[in-house]
Amino acid sequence: MWEQLTRRLWFRVGLYGLAAVATALVAVWATPFVPASLAARIRDGATWDILSILASSMLMVATFALGAMVTAFAAAAQSATPRATRVLIEDPFSQNVLSTFLGAFVFSMVGLVALGLGYYSRAGEAVLLLASGLVTALVLVTFFGWLDQLVNMVRLGATVAKIADRAEAALLSRAAAPHLGGRRRPEAPTGHALAAAETGYVRHLDMPALQRIAEAAGGEIAVASLPGDLASPATALVHTNWRPDDDTAAAIRAAFTLGQERSFEQDPRFGLVVLAEIGSRALSPGINDPGTAIGVIAVQQRLLTLWAEARSEEAEAPRCPRVLVPPLDARNLFEDAFEPLTRDAAPLLEVGLRLQHSLAALATLGPAGFARPAQHLSAKAMALAAEALPLEADRARLRAAAEKVAARPL
Repeated sequence: MWEQLTRRLWFRVGLYGLAAVATALVAVWATPFVPASLAARIRDGATWDILSILASSMLMVATFALGAMVTAFAAAAQSATPRATRVLIEDPFSQNVLSTFLGAFVFSMVGLVALGLGYYSRAGEAVLLLASGLVTALVLVTFFGWLDQLVNMVRLGATVAKIADRAEAALLSRAAAPHLGGRRRPEAPTGHALAAAETGYVRHLDMPALQRIAEAAGGEIAVASLPGDLASPATALVHTNWRPDDDTAAAIRAAFTLGQERSFEQDPRFGLVVLAEIGSRALSPGINDPGTAIGVIAVQQRLLTLWAEARSEEAEAPRCPRVLVPPLDARNLFEDAFEPLTRDAAPLLEVGLRLQHSLAALATLGPAGFARPAQHLSAKAMALAAEALPLEADRARLRAAAEKVAARPL
């Protein structure tokens, strides 16, 4: 809940606004430290004039920044995927820019109101004037950084990089705790199945809460719906080796945060899905951008390689030993990352070759169990390309690349 709250745009803007109000009103408490000579040098109306200019300009700049952000979000949704806009909205730098501009506007407005009410002495006006200079310097530095950010914000490559960073963080986090701090769940869990009370994607799983519930009941809880899965009253959230009463069942359901959309934090597959959507859209006839698709394939290969290298079986004692959680399935990761591209890249030799080369490289990561899913997708991509490529020479080149994937030992 804290992570979701701090990623909201209004949260950071509100904090900057409160800081601005505090700066404007608390300036009077610093008056004993202002030399009389400095206060005497402040001409009448100087602070009012500066704050008036700051208030009028910051309102326009904040409006411009917000309009530019909305335009960038719309461009990202059109060129990449609508799922990418959330990453841009939650970007800390963009939120800091808008918060700085609005915070400077709030500071100047509060200062003007306080001046009009005679809140400040001459020394207090001197402190307020110095604070106005610092705020102006902060605004200028932020504005120049914002100009550079605007150039990168509309680039598709920058959007891909931001999504890849979120996916990498989620994958490495899951690699360090493949069972989310619990124990490995058997393939076919048995016991009493408890379904969700509503339909929605699992956005977050509270493992310590499930551990406390299992300890109180003296049993074990086998998780059936991981973050990213679509839960409903027809699907099980967990299986318990005891029959929970109504209060316990409600507590178990409360440990699962459901929502209308998937999240990046505990769902490493979602980042791969969003990247695959970008690559698939780039191959649509209306866009026809195979270079972006090739870049996405390279990013997917890097992410899966990082996960394979960082994969752990939790050598340390699990923090929640009474909660059983299945690990990530390499087959699911491959399907999320490459399944749409095997279909849409069939008529394009250059994209098909890049896909086969990436699958061949990933198939060598034996400990991660990548060979079988890589060979499955390679064969599927070859079968689709065999029907879509008109030239036998192109099919032969792609077939030679696919044979290298098939030659990897399982």
